[in-house]
Amino acid sequence: MQTNQIRQSFYQRYREKFGHLPWYKRYEFLLPLSLFIILLGIFLPSGRPSNAIGWVLICTFIFIVLLWVVGVLTDVEKPRWLRAIAAFGLIFVFGFSFYRYSGARWDLFTKTFLNPSMMQGAWSELLLGLEMTLKLALVSMLISTVLGLIIAVLRSFKNPILEFFLIIYIDFFRAIPLIVLLVFVYYALPFLGIALDPYLAAILAVSLNYSAYVAEVFRSGIESIHRAQVEAARSLGLRSLQAMRLVILPQAVRVVVPPLTGLMVALLKDTALATIIGLPELLYKGIQTMIWKANPTPLVTVALIYLLVLLPLTRFSSYLERRSKKWVKSAR
Repeated sequence: MQTNQIRQSFYQRYREKFGHLPWYKRYEFLLPLSLFIILLGIFLPSGRPSNAIGWVLICTFIFIVLLWVVGVLTDVEKPRWLRAIAAFGLIFVFGFSFYRYSGARWDLFTKTFLNPSMMQGAWSELLLGLEMTLKLALVSMLISTVLGLIIAVLRSFKNPILEFFLIIYIDFFRAIPLIVLLVFVYYALPFLGIALDPYLAAILAVSLNYSAYVAEVFRSGIESIHRAQVEAARSLGLRSLQAMRLVILPQAVRVVVPPLTGLMVALLKDTALATIIGLPELLYKGIQTMIWKANPTPLVTVALIYLLVLLPLTRFSSYLERRSKKWVKSAR
């Protein structure tokens, strides 16, 4: 009797919590479906099917997995660990199905694009290229940030003549592709008596191009500060530059840090375009090594190096964006 009461109490709590869900989101559907997926997976073909029955079995398996994943991921009341299993399980199923049934020549693919023996003697060159890429990126970040901040501050003074020329500067360098600007600075300026080596030419082109974007980012941050704060600062006797330095910029910087970080990540990635003017940065070294080895593995390694450098920066940018949103909410 007590066991029946416990069972009825359990069913009652379960129905109160999950009874409102559609049938494909309920555990009484998902659990048997999970067992069916496991059993069906056991009978899947071990290789690429040679008949229609095998393909039907594979497609049925993938469809049922999709149905199970949709039932879990679309229900916010499901535990986070279960939704994580569903997401990674779906990726695994698609990846494994492609690996097993696509008919791809994985041995030849690995030998061509992921051959560690082709990297012997190449790491030192790639590290030199990475050093050049980081130097170019850091110097360009500094120059473009300072220049963009100056332009944004000057625009905030609302001088019609000055603002006219600043808008021309911003629109021009935002409109011109960076690769075109690199070619012009390195190959065209010598005809005007200004000859720059590839490193300085790359710094100048990247800094000019990105300073226009940085200026717009800072301008949006400055304009996000309420006008009443400027008026309050002026009423205390502060001049325009003092109000900007002591009141407006400290608040604007907190707003613009997340988009500015994302912009710097894009700058670091775009330094690869400097290879067109012969700057020995990472991509240039990768192309040289690929030609030397007659194999694309060094170029794939360059892509992996970019991922290792840029992924932490992109995650850091997302973290700053979340912190900035919390700060804005608390300030309001």
